[in-house]
Order: sequence, then C-alpha cells, then structure tokens
Amino acid sequence: MDQVLSSVRNGCRLLKIFLDSPKELGVTELSKKLQLSKGAVHKLLSTLESEGFIRQNEKTKQYTLGYTLLELGTKVLTNHDIVDFSKPFLDQLVSRTNELAVLCVQDSKDAIYVAKEDSLHPVRFTVESFRRFPLYSTSAARVLLAYQPEEFQDEILQEHPLKSYTPHSYTSVEEIKEDLVTIRKRGYEISSNRRNTGVTGIAAPIFDSTGHVTASVSVIGPSDRVMPKQEEILQETLATVRAMSAQLGYRMS
Repeated sequence: MDQVLSSVRNGCRLLKIFLDSPKELGVTELSKKLQLSKGAVHKLLSTLESEGFIRQNEKTKQYTLGYTLLELGTKVLTNHDIVDFSKPFLDQLVSRTNELAVLCVQDSKDAIYVAKEDSLHPVRFTVESFRRFPLYSTSAARVLLAYQPEEFQDEILQEHPLKSYTPHSYTSVEEIKEDLVTIRKRGYEISSNRRNTGVTGIAAPIFDSTGHVTASVSVIGPSDRVMPKQEEILQETLATVRAMSAQLGYRMS
C-alpha cells in the first residue's frame, strides 16, 4: 500500500512541477526536480500519458500537460457552486421573459433541474428541483442529449420503453433522434405539450471552455403566453446561454 501511495504522490508531484515551469520539460529535467531516477520518471510519464494527463511533443520529445487536465479543471469550475453561478442569469432571464427559467444538468443517464427562478405571474408553470427525469422527456433534457455521442443516445433511448406523458409525447426512438439532430443543427429546442399539456419550453445549451455542453437553460410557461412571444423568448434564452458560456471560457469558432 505504501508503494502505491508513493507512486500516486510522485505522479501528482510531477504534474505540479508544470505550474511553475516552462511549457515543456524533458525526462532529465524532471528527474532532477523530482529527485528520482530517469527510469522512474519515464514510467510515471508513460502512465500519465496513457490516461491523457501528459502528452509528448513528437518533434521535441519533451512532455507537457495533457488535455484531460483541462477537462477536469473545467469540470471543477462548472460544477462548483453552479447554482450560485446561474442565479443572476436566471433572474435576468425571468425579468425579461416573465416566465419560469430553469438550469438543467445531466447526471449519468438522467436529467435534473438544479436551479430555477419562478415566474411572477399568478397563473404559472413550476417544476420540482432536483428530481430526476429521462433525458428525452423535456426540452432542456433533450438539448443535453442532443450533444451526446450517438452511441450514448441509442443507449438511453433503447434501454427502457419510452414513457408517454401526454397525447403529444414522442412515441418512437426515430422521432426523438430526428429531433436531436434538429436541436444540434439549430442550437436550441422549442417544444409544446410533450411533457405537460398546454406548456411550452424553449431551451438552449451552455458550453464550457472545451466546447462540451455542461448544462442547459430553459424558459417554460403556459403555451398561450409563450407561443405569441416565441421569437422574443428564444432570443433572450440564446443571449443568456451565450453569456454563461462566455464566462465559462467558451469561445465560438
């Protein structure tokens, strides 16, 4: 056990050297800084490289940090206090649309509303926070699913029979997959009556610094109020997710 913990510790020490060092380092320099043999350092580098934490420059044969670390760092940023991060954006979105605004994230094979700001209308639609539901079942959830690999989409849609919520719910995998393609092409989802009769949701994705979709924002309300203002609400929703994505480090190509 001591040997395993020592190896992990040395791997962590190696990675932290790059915090205050040049972009690339060779085995000899790392060996000196770690006070380990070149053979031991080479084994550490090979192990870290196999997991994406380190990568080797094919031209210089030196090593630099791998993209897995960037993904982990982004994950920390996006998961840390995500409710607090989203609150001012959701507040502003509600003030501009006068409808419920929610933040939806994916957790394994489910979707969860982790933050919401309610409409001030006396007649309004509301949701229950932190309740799990299928990734195909709402506009916000389908936005998350749309940006997943096709293999994962197939797994989600074929693992269990599709659940119908209203007479307008999707009844086949093919219908949902067509919708997922459309969402990804245009960058948003507008859906009425599929989860709740008389309710419309307008949702769009939030991207992190690596270009991955980390969450979605949806504006939800009674269809008779939302549909006449569909374009206005859509533009406000898109502006909100663009601002949130920018703060998370996403840059449009």
